[in-house]
Amino acid sequence: MRGTLAEQEKATIYQYQLIRKIMIRSELMWSYLSIAFIISIFQLVLYQKDGALAIVLGIVATLLIQFIIIRLTLVRVDEPDNRRWGWRILLPWVGYIPIAHIELALFRRLHRHMLWLGLCAIGVAYPWANEAQMISMICWHLWMLAPRMILLHSLRKSRRDGVLRIQATDVSYYHR
Repeated sequence: MRGTLAEQEKATIYQYQLIRKIMIRSELMWSYLSIAFIISIFQLVLYQKDGALAIVLGIVATLLIQFIIIRLTLVRVDEPDNRRWGWRILLPWVGYIPIAHIELALFRRLHRHMLWLGLCAIGVAYPWANEAQMISMICWHLWMLAPRMILLHSLRKSRRDGVLRIQATDVSYYHR
């Protein structure tokens, strides 16, 4: 009986094995930032005042659309846990992202929904938005999702039951 208890104490529920650590290199950060700069310059040169307004509206609308899609998808596919999600502004993780661990399968599903539903929501705004605003919303939506999609692409052959931990300088992938 005593040996059995000792073995049970060693096995913990929260034991994860680190499988892969993806470092976020400074070259990637500079490339990501330069794309935002190019989008902004394009908008300002081509549309002047409307471009400046479109940049601000595009960023705010995109953040709002992505937040709503994540919250609605979490209610539908998972028990919503507000403590596991939060707002980040640090590059490359801009927007409403997990601040605690998240299952890879759920992360994939959420971002697949966010990519397509976000583009559909932007398309719904077409009758009321001008050309500068439509271009801005599409560009900022894709720009904010790009690091997450690159991450998902790099983990495409990984097991679905793994767990991700997203931090400012790296992403850790664990198996349970």
